[in-house]
Amino acid sequence: MIGSLILSKNAQFYSLKKTLSRKSVVDAFKKISQSRIGNYLINEIKEVYKTSAGNNAAYSIVSYKIEVEPSFLEGTATKEHKYAYLLLIEFDDALVILKKYVDSPEKYFSRFIEEYDYEKFCHLHGNKDPEYERVTMKNMSISNAIIRSRSLEAKSLNGILPSNALSRSIPSNFRMKIGQESYTLTPSTSRVSRRDNKSKIGKMIDWAFEIKEEIKATTSSSEFISNFASPVCLQDIMDGGYKVVAILLDLSEIEEKVNSGIASLNKSDGVQLGTREIDKFFDHIKAPILVDEDALKTKGVVLAGKVSYSKNVITVKNKILEEIFVEEKGVPGYSIGAFVNKYKPFSAVFDSPNYSYFSRSCFEDKHLLGNIQSILNVFDDSYNFDRVTSEKEKPHAACLTRFPEKSLFRVVEDNCCSGDDIVICDDMNDEWADHIAIDRSSAIPSISFIHSKFTKKDTYGASAFHEVVAQALKNIGRTQAEKGLYKAKYDNEWFKNYEGTNIKRVNGAKNWQELEQALDAVNQNPNSIKKIVLATPFLKKEKLTKELNNLAQGQKCKPHYVQLIWLINTFISSCKEFGVQAHILCKK
Repeated sequence: MIGSLILSKNAQFYSLKKTLSRKSVVDAFKKISQSRIGNYLINEIKEVYKTSAGNNAAYSIVSYKIEVEPSFLEGTATKEHKYAYLLLIEFDDALVILKKYVDSPEKYFSRFIEEYDYEKFCHLHGNKDPEYERVTMKNMSISNAIIRSRSLEAKSLNGILPSNALSRSIPSNFRMKIGQESYTLTPSTSRVSRRDNKSKIGKMIDWAFEIKEEIKATTSSSEFISNFASPVCLQDIMDGGYKVVAILLDLSEIEEKVNSGIASLNKSDGVQLGTREIDKFFDHIKAPILVDEDALKTKGVVLAGKVSYSKNVITVKNKILEEIFVEEKGVPGYSIGAFVNKYKPFSAVFDSPNYSYFSRSCFEDKHLLGNIQSILNVFDDSYNFDRVTSEKEKPHAACLTRFPEKSLFRVVEDNCCSGDDIVICDDMNDEWADHIAIDRSSAIPSISFIHSKFTKKDTYGASAFHEVVAQALKNIGRTQAEKGLYKAKYDNEWFKNYEGTNIKRVNGAKNWQELEQALDAVNQNPNSIKKIVLATPFLKKEKLTKELNNLAQGQKCKPHYVQLIWLINTFISSCKEFGVQAHILCKK
């Protein structure tokens, strides 16, 4: 039967700390095949094999029939038969795993194996000038208002992607081409695949031997991969005296199942959560969870629990997560806390902005502290916010024709928008920004989306800034909106006055035709400028400059400044990706 085996070159590669015991293989095969139908198709343990190329290996293979309901049916008695297999190829120093319809077999051999060094794995064939055709990357950010992951594809991505946009991203898989050979690497699962014809066992062993030798021998770095965040050991970060200050959970997988009716959320006593409770739960859990020693906080609410650490892994313990269970047909119920600590769907940031933890791995952005001055240059302290005492100074009298003089909205309109031809107040339920300002008469026209946030006292905590950044980034795509979408906004609300007052929503354009002409002036000029402006009078540039310069010099600062710099950098990076200028208005 082994001679009839023909497989694709798609396998997981692990370093062997010690040889797999025969018992560990037998036990693993028994556990994974508990649902088999009938006898084994093949079941061979620790068989020695020497290829025609002279490579020695031991293989273990099990294959069996399983019975499952077709994926396009639910709740029927209809079954289809499939054959699952697990093939283990052992060398003296490596284990290679090939499988089909078998879930995470590597967990049965955790005491025998370890992952290859991340740098070596990711830079495989880096000395052969590979052309990177596709990359899927995840963002190192605690903000839930940005694109978390994205895939890019081109004939060659080398040189196309700006390096400053990659230093906050983690590659989850990438495809590269070397000559006529095409490889796909998935670091999170230690998987290497090569686009090629299927191979019999001897050729498969030769290919596995070649790849594991390449991984071990890798010394040359790929310039393209080096632009991404660099891996670092969690233990090394903790030994350096750094602490986790915030965690962001990603429970979108569970939320999607619940919203689609595939799963339900139950309390520990079996009572099912209602729609309002579910919405409230996910709303709270999407916000950053702040970590302060043994206290966890989200949206100002203290959560019972703590964060603990091992050499490589962060564990989140929380009473609420442990007491809410996911019930899904055909799957044993499990608590959200168990899900979080099994699959690690979260990111964490430390009291140094350099580091981030994501999906069981830690990464370092080596470029961030060198960019402190460019971050500070985004702040504009030339506007006087001293007289501001409120955001809009509600309630509004019906006779008002302007926002009150001491409101932030009035200062924005009088000062920040003083050089613009048209100013739109879009503050409403479905707002794109608090104000949209258009300059059509300058040689280079521009459009600005201004988001304002007022607090009674100056604050450098993440909450206030997170709110205004989230609002801006949620609508960043609106900077590229088609004219028809503006027309719909105008016809729906903009032609009216503001909330029962005499304050015009649109100033500088008497009707849609005049607004349309201004939009055409912006959209038809390829050099026109698009801006996102944050009006944040609760920040002082002088104080920020001092704290960020301390960071640049290697000094530690308070945790909320770390969160702040992450949010600022996220905002700037997102604007750059959309070709939009980033501006933050603040106090001196």
